[in-house]
Amino acid sequence: MSNQVGNSLYAIPADTPEKERLGKQYAYKRTLFGWNSPMPPSLDVSGLTDILDVGAGTCVWTFDFANMPQVKPRPALPEKTQPKETLLVRLYACDIDTVFFPDRALLDEFGVFQQDVTKPFAPELRWKFDLVHSFTPASSPSRLRTHPGMIYTPSSDLITLGRSLTYRLPHMLRAAWLKVKESRRIPCLIGKLAADRLELALFAEFSMENFVFVFRHLAKGLLAKGKLRMPDGIVVAAEEQAESMLKEVEEGARRNGVVMLGGVFVAVKEST
Repeated sequence: MSNQVGNSLYAIPADTPEKERLGKQYAYKRTLFGWNSPMPPSLDVSGLTDILDVGAGTCVWTFDFANMPQVKPRPALPEKTQPKETLLVRLYACDIDTVFFPDRALLDEFGVFQQDVTKPFAPELRWKFDLVHSFTPASSPSRLRTHPGMIYTPSSDLITLGRSLTYRLPHMLRAAWLKVKESRRIPCLIGKLAADRLELALFAEFSMENFVFVFRHLAKGLLAKGKLRMPDGIVVAAEEQAESMLKEVEEGARRNGVVMLGGVFVAVKEST
């Protein structure tokens, strides 16, 4: 069962609504983490030169990083008045498909390329970057070895999953010769639970629709691979059975709200 559109490699339909969803999802998660910057407050970006955004999607994080005052001067500032601490960097972005990337004219200052993060990166990219941002962590530690100096990854998982990625990721990073410098877990409130929080109320409806949308598409993918299971471990083999399960999950989520476990991890290359 595939949700691909045309020749797109995305599992979710690659259309305008999906671009809008990705943008709102980024704004929602940044609000969850309580940041007014694309980077954790504890992370010093001075001295960084080559930055890579993995799974960049619409490149919203890449643009957000590029607009940080210490990275690039505000357009209104004449060049001669640029702050001395201004950091000029080389920004790169990649994804399994470039279908969501902005118009090429907007990417003149970026290096963009197509990359499936479950496959090895080109040899010339090995340890090239000072910072790698991965909104969706790579699925294999061996892939992380192609990333360099520092990796910053905000991630999230359903707390009901037995092997939550937010708990496995530190081990994956260490297996990739990276030292976890900072880790923080944050409850991600969705739907009804978000509505009760002043700072999240604006995202209450979106967070629920986003959860249902992603959950359904992931379930369809797992069903097609024969890996969709009920909470008791029984494999779901028929579409009718899957739809019944999804309907039950959706009704419960809308009625009670959902809590997911979010995590922020900063890892650096071990000294050699």
